[in-house]
Amino acid sequence: MRSLQFAPIISGSNNDDPGWKPWTDGSAHEQLIKRFKKPLLHADPTKTDPLGFLVVKSMLLTGFDAPIEGVMYLDRPIREAELLQAIARVNRTGFGKRCGIVVDYYGVARHLQEALAAYADEDIEGALTSLQDEIPILRDRHVRVVDVFRQCGVESLAETEACIEALASEKIHAEFAVKLKAFLASLDTVLPRPEGLPFIKDAKQLAYIYARARNRYKDTPVLGKDVGAKVRKLIDEHVISLGVNPKIPPIQLTDADFERHVGRAANDRAKASEMEHAIRSHIRKHLDEDPVGYRKLSERLSEILKSLDQQWDELIAQLQKIIAELRSGHVANDETSSELPEHYLPFLRTVVDVVKGGEVPIPVEVVRLTDVTVELVDLLIDELKGNPEIWAPRKAADQDALNGRLFDYLMRLRPALIDGNGAGVLADKLMEQARASHDKLLQV
Repeated sequence: MRSLQFAPIISGSNNDDPGWKPWTDGSAHEQLIKRFKKPLLHADPTKTDPLGFLVVKSMLLTGFDAPIEGVMYLDRPIREAELLQAIARVNRTGFGKRCGIVVDYYGVARHLQEALAAYADEDIEGALTSLQDEIPILRDRHVRVVDVFRQCGVESLAETEACIEALASEKIHAEFAVKLKAFLASLDTVLPRPEGLPFIKDAKQLAYIYARARNRYKDTPVLGKDVGAKVRKLIDEHVISLGVNPKIPPIQLTDADFERHVGRAANDRAKASEMEHAIRSHIRKHLDEDPVGYRKLSERLSEILKSLDQQWDELIAQLQKIIAELRSGHVANDETSSELPEHYLPFLRTVVDVVKGGEVPIPVEVVRLTDVTVELVDLLIDELKGNPEIWAPRKAADQDALNGRLFDYLMRLRPALIDGNGAGVLADKLMEQARASHDKLLQV
């Protein structure tokens, strides 16, 4: 508070006291306004400014756009259009702010209905509401977000692991995210009034649960700008103090700290859940590079989870085996040609899948399909190296030409290997796979 600065902005006239000059000069006004629009707090100190209050009379009520402005104090009569303009100055949204606060020392709010009479109802809805009206909304939203877990059989937010397990359901996770953001938005509006203080503890715990669930299930966005600045600072400090930085992306199974992260799990069930969802995240991330291999891996994972339900020691051992395979770059255990260089294998799995329709090829077919795959992948590599920006939107004609070359090659193999429809399908799949594997193919 001691660091905050105040500055008056006064309309000047010829009869002004010379001592007022610093506060009536137009260029000085511009500098003060520029400083006022900077945040009080920022990670980069050069972007902050301690000027927190502008003191005005009939100034900056029109044409003044400062989304960062949070509170306006009124201590003189304002009516009609001037009142609406004053409210509009503080009601700009942005910077984690969904509304502004008008502190009415004079009682001007009673003139609001008169000022709004000239406007359509839908245009003025919510223009000015009492903070007291937000408190029951805050209570209701708090009950709703806590009930997400109660309906799952979790009676206390202190049961962190149980809450995280409940969020394994995508439907419940989505419901929780929506209701949490609504609760935090109301809390941000009410704070720092004392009526909001009893809700801070639960807000911090709910944010911690959200951050832990995000780290486990990998596909949840950060709360970010959905949360007002006051509440975001509170919950970020709390979550970070518990060892989770919401700004850092969820840890992946290929990260160096993954095993240490899993080791901190509360119990074997939580450890297995962390490992399972790390594998699922890895599959989602790389699926387009090897659709068949990762599809089979996903099926294998599902079979393991089903057969070893709640046999935590054995389940953890099997999940560790999959993670070790993925870390070594091994995706599927059904490679049809162990002698083939690694970069061909994902494409070979796609070729076999389309040509054989899921059937296991006989050895002579494996040799034939391997030769076809090598020719197709070499064709793709040559094209990508000669035209590395081929996937840019402006290169659509080049993409069509490459697809055509793949299709023509495959058509020369019919009817013994593939028909016309199959050739078109396979050419499209190989194009999408090459797009996803672009960087890897360029390194060959």
